Amino acid sequence: MTAVADGEIRVLCVDDDNVILGLTKTVLERLEDSIVVETETDPTAALDRFRTRDYDCVVCDYEMPGLSGLELHDAIREETPTIPVILFTGAGSEEVASEAIRRGITDYLRKERGMAQYDVLASRITTAVERYRTFEELQRKNAAMDEAPVGIVLTDSSLPDNPIVYANEEFYDLTGYPAAEVLGRNCRFLQGERTEQEPVDRMRTAIEAREPITTEVRNYRLDGTMFWNEVTIAPIDDSETPYFVGFQHNITRRKLAEQRLSRQNERLKEFTGTVSHDLRGPLAAATGYLELARTEADDVPFLDDVAAAHQRMETLIDDLLVLARAGNVIDDSEPISIVETVENAWNPPPHLAVTLDIQIPDDVQVQADQNRLVQLFENLLGNSLEHGVHDDDGTETVTITVGPLEDGFFVADDGPGIPPDKREIVFESGYTTNPDGTGLGLRIVQDIVDAHGWSVIATESDEGGARFEITDVYNNDD
Repeated sequence: MTAVADGEIRVLCVDDDNVILGLTKTVLERLEDSIVVETETDPTAALDRFRTRDYDCVVCDYEMPGLSGLELHDAIREETPTIPVILFTGAGSEEVASEAIRRGITDYLRKERGMAQYDVLASRITTAVERYRTFEELQRKNAAMDEAPVGIVLTDSSLPDNPIVYANEEFYDLTGYPAAEVLGRNCRFLQGERTEQEPVDRMRTAIEAREPITTEVRNYRLDGTMFWNEVTIAPIDDSETPYFVGFQHNITRRKLAEQRLSRQNERLKEFTGTVSHDLRGPLAAATGYLELARTEADDVPFLDDVAAAHQRMETLIDDLLVLARAGNVIDDSEPISIVETVENAWNPPPHLAVTLDIQIPDDVQVQADQNRLVQLFENLLGNSLEHGVHDDDGTETVTITVGPLEDGFFVADDGPGIPPDKREIVFESGYTTNPDGTGLGLRIVQDIVDAHGWSVIATESDEGGARFEITDVYNNDD
């Protein structure tokens, strides 16, 4: 049990001599302001008191009725195995001292004449309690680190080659190495033939400068399996402490996913190049021949239908190109004003009576790719302009609201809304209720959201219209 008040040392003194107890209490409390002494003459009653109160140290005599000092020590250690117990006795001997040490007594002190012995006793109490508290704190920290879901190591830079002096269970599971092959070694034993030198050099430089660093490095398990390790290294406390803490996080799945996405992005670039070059050329030729046909015979039936088909093909090509780029991983983001982006994306047709209500403060920003954020708002606003319009006394009108969420923003309108059974499939490619639409607008929104690591759902606005909520915007870690 530990003391309730920080800095206070609560001591239980046990001795069958009331006079000695009174003197011990008085002198100890005068010598050390932090020491508070409680006394007990009956060792059995002292044990009961120990079980119900908080103490930092027990000082007891050796020869007492009922329980000896060593028997009391054993009983106390069964309750709290590490609490300091000091044997302060006038009837001791070398044999008693030897037995006390064997049983793990914290300290052994003979009673003598004079007051000097109490200076020694006070010093040994404070020293023992300081060690006890330090040990208990380390035990709590070690227990917390042992339960941590990431690998943790402590290294000691005061020793040659900055070896590992502690590793938690997650580290052993992550690397496959047993403690005997980890403790006392530098972390470089995890490196292998495909480990790049650049992140290793940056870690070494940061350690020499006693600066924190986070980097990604290829490491290898005991069985030779490669894994990507996100390593964070930082000095503990201050420049006077030689210890460093290292956090190891297996990010192999994320790295493999990034590599797959990179390959997909390369294929998408090839696809967009093909679409842009190989389809636009024939379409431009077809459009030119159509115009030529009009000059030759403007009254030919179905030319307007051909022109509409050409326009739909061009719209489809444009949307496919946007869709191909929308899902690319965001490599370069920056703080972007939401209000400014919405205003840039706002382009309503002149025949509609529309209202745009932006409820987000001007200074609110989001970390994003600027072009794709504009595209996201263009598509969401365009969706409301296309599907949210309703008749108001003979006037086609719609009110669109852009507002804040705790972790993002929303775009809502006062139109007819989206039926509950359609709110998930609206993000699928090709889904549309407009026969002239491509069905790619909200799919593009979904891909832009995914590329940023955000989330999007379709729901109902306060007015019964459509509402799209973009979340995980400010709490995203990547």
